[in-house]
Amino acid sequence: MSEPESGNIEDRERSKELFQTAEQYFAMVRAHRRRKRAASFRERNPLAWYLDEFPAQDMYKNLLANQRSTQQEVRYHWLRQRTGWIFWSQLKTTTAVRFAAFGGLVSAFYQAVPGLHGEASDAATTFGWLLLAGLTYLVAVFWYEIWCPLLLKQTLSSKPGLLENQPSAWLRTLVEDELRRWWSKREWWPHPDLLNEQTSEDRTAKAIMSGYGVPAFAGFDSYACAHIERALFEYCTLRKVTIWRKGDHPSDLREFTPTYGYEGNRPLMHRLTIHLLNEYDIQGNPQLKVGDLVLNWHRCPLGISSHLPNRRSVNIRNETEGLDHLFSDHTGALTFAQTIAFWQNTMHPIRRLILMGLYFMSGAFFITFVVLQLQILLPKMF
Repeated sequence: MSEPESGNIEDRERSKELFQTAEQYFAMVRAHRRRKRAASFRERNPLAWYLDEFPAQDMYKNLLANQRSTQQEVRYHWLRQRTGWIFWSQLKTTTAVRFAAFGGLVSAFYQAVPGLHGEASDAATTFGWLLLAGLTYLVAVFWYEIWCPLLLKQTLSSKPGLLENQPSAWLRTLVEDELRRWWSKREWWPHPDLLNEQTSEDRTAKAIMSGYGVPAFAGFDSYACAHIERALFEYCTLRKVTIWRKGDHPSDLREFTPTYGYEGNRPLMHRLTIHLLNEYDIQGNPQLKVGDLVLNWHRCPLGISSHLPNRRSVNIRNETEGLDHLFSDHTGALTFAQTIAFWQNTMHPIRRLILMGLYFMSGAFFITFVVLQLQILLPKMF
């Protein structure tokens, strides 16, 4: 091969490498811009505020340019509170249910009277709107009873002792089901050039990508860990229980306060363990006492996605070892269950939208009934 031909081949190879590098760079830029647009949408758009099923958080702030203004923050919390299960549960009262049922019976009997004609027929038609208002309200109450998250519904129930009379095992099951919603599996397919052969995790990722499957992590991400820690901190404050956080060394225990972790270029997933201190554990440390709790997060290892459980098949008891210490007595079970229950306020946005629509329809039918009745009665009075 002549020298000019060899030089042309090298130039073409170099141009190809530069083109691939530039293409990768522009792909990264486009992906970064998409993430910025998505973050801006989640931060500023009321539709995103409503569709977000998880509680409001203030530990992970977006860039200053994407943060909500004070007025937008007020609108955000107003919308979240006015469209949650807690707000609409206040319309479901025993008195209102009885009134709706009684009004429906009155209108039904009134329309069933034979020989209605003229003005009486008009009056019967107006009572038909009262019947529709009562029926729609009862459907809304029935919809709430079916689809409102069970733990939150029992916490909000006006019946005295409904939640208190539930066994601790049932409360723990409901809490575990809510924690299951925060557990997730995240696949991770890194670029081979970004892997470090010196670390076992990166060697495992490269081996899995060579033909075994898709690398993935499964556990609680940083967002879930932060909220769980806040719930535990509220529990220990209400119950006057001391919780310690385990450090790098087994004997290194620090007083527990909520912290917020951040992810790097790979998913950061954890599982939780809670340990109850006994007499052997407190030897040599006068600050500790029997009955204190020790919290520790364990980073989840990398695995093959197809071999890891999904959200339907995961056993949360394996992911939250020692959670039963919070349910050892009924008072503690009630405290932690009530704390977790309020996380469910913004669940199921479509079901909440239907509930609001039913209540609005019931109100519109009742207003129509009142207006028609006034149109009949006012000419007779004046």
